[in-house]
Amino acid sequence: MEHASVQKTAKVLRVLVLVVFVLNLLCLLLTPGATAYVADGGSDRLFRALQGEVERWMGQGEHFPMGIIFVVSWWAVWSRAETAVLTVFFWLCGVCTAVILWQAKKVLDTILQGNPFQQANARALKRAAVCCWIISGASLVRLVVWIWADGTLAPLFTYTTLFVPAFFMAGLLFLVMSALFGQAAELKEDQDLTI
Repeated sequence: MEHASVQKTAKVLRVLVLVVFVLNLLCLLLTPGATAYVADGGSDRLFRALQGEVERWMGQGEHFPMGIIFVVSWWAVWSRAETAVLTVFFWLCGVCTAVILWQAKKVLDTILQGNPFQQANARALKRAAVCCWIISGASLVRLVVWIWADGTLAPLFTYTTLFVPAFFMAGLLFLVMSALFGQAAELKEDQDLTI
């Protein structure tokens, strides 16, 4: 009975991970457009544009050519240093997040096969830990540069500040889980050899 509930949970989690993975890849494609909107008028401008686009889809409101702006933004974000750095930061975090999600999918696949204690899972979790630390380090660098460029401590009250400890601790958690899976895989191999 316990095994069946774990399999059901793993199936649901696998579907959720794949959906978030696909959405993550879509966000990577839209990153330059979102960065251009935020750099030109703040997040409020992006929200107003999205609201206008939704109203247009529903047959009301004026037209916002968001699609054209998102395509043109692929070139425009490189014209200013701040938008280029912000785009690279978001892409780095997005790619690392995609790698983390893919590693989670790999682990869930082995759970669905009924054989989760493998060295492959330990390696997958170690890769996820490294990606978490890359996000944490990139966030710290962005935060320091942002504070230096603005000359104020206002950036300390943004989501970027939360990324630093959150992803650092997530990396530690993945590393501990990696060690546990690795040790369990070794014990399983020894037990299989004993029998």
